[in-house]
Amino acid sequence: MSRRFLAGALALAGCPDEPLVDEDVTFTDLGKFATTDEGVATVPWEAPEGVVSTEVFCGPYGFDTFATADAVTDPAGAAVYDDDAPFATGLRVGVLDDMLPVLVPVSPTLPASAGEWTLDLFVDASALPTTVTCGMVNRVGDVSADNSVDIAIVFVGVDGISAGMNATSGAGDASVQVALATLGDLWSGLGLSLGDVRYDDFGGDVATYSSIVGDEEFGELLRTAADEPELTFYFVQDIDLGDGASILGLSGGPPGIAAHGGTSKSGVVINVANIVASPDQVGLIMAHEGGHFLGLFHPTENDMSGEDPLGDTPVCATDTDADGTLTSAECADAGADNVMWPSAQVGTATTFSDDQAWVVARNPIVKP
Repeated sequence: MSRRFLAGALALAGCPDEPLVDEDVTFTDLGKFATTDEGVATVPWEAPEGVVSTEVFCGPYGFDTFATADAVTDPAGAAVYDDDAPFATGLRVGVLDDMLPVLVPVSPTLPASAGEWTLDLFVDASALPTTVTCGMVNRVGDVSADNSVDIAIVFVGVDGISAGMNATSGAGDASVQVALATLGDLWSGLGLSLGDVRYDDFGGDVATYSSIVGDEEFGELLRTAADEPELTFYFVQDIDLGDGASILGLSGGPPGIAAHGGTSKSGVVINVANIVASPDQVGLIMAHEGGHFLGLFHPTENDMSGEDPLGDTPVCATDTDADGTLTSAECADAGADNVMWPSAQVGTATTFSDDQAWVVARNPIVKP
């Protein structure tokens, strides 16, 4: 859905001191912003000198409410994203319910730069005007080709799947360790290694969240993520977004909200029902969905509705049987070997591109 309006908004709260996430990463609460009667809020955010990556996010506006970026403007005043032409630049905006994050960069063609950026956020609420709360995360400092990311694994009622799989046994659980080894092996193609691995048991309503049903339960589970510069993987028994079909994993991205917990985009949910029989598959799904969190998109969508903003990932248009859906076989030489291919398969999807590594190296939670 493409909507363009003249933007105008009122910031209702000021900007407090920036709390330190680590020595190079800061989070700032930007306060509340009101939309116009047409549903548009103008949200400025400031990237500091030496910025490596910058992310703004706004919400919550409700799981049944559509919202997107009408436009994003860089510090030079250039429109670097326009919802009327969403694939025209090096910026992509993921649209999922409840929160909208915008991360720069998600492509080498649009690096982060210091100064004031502007997001024109469109919220299709039933009652207008409405308000949203916004925040930003900035990373400064060094960038390296060899990086690490700390991860947390939160076990949500999966103790019966693999000999009492939980925070106590996780470090010694063979299936969990094979999945992590696969994740680490695949992410090595990004120049990314696993840093600290933290295991935790879910302290909330296990009966509800061990089998996720619908977007709202998914988002509410992610809201429980710790406010740490890490990537949280929730291990659950099932994920069903409402059509009765189980899916293997779902990310709060692309992109996720980095280095800040408590939002519906603060992590990744992984279905581990088959982890004993197929730990490599679970590791692949972790690598794929974790890649989304870190700012990577599908090289080509299965339904050919879009593509990522990267110059070195191939675009597949070989719909041999003309059924409107691209398969791994049809795109064997045009993206199916990439871990971010939308239907990535074990043994086939094993690679990342140089541009994908470039993007991930700059994510706020990635450590050089």
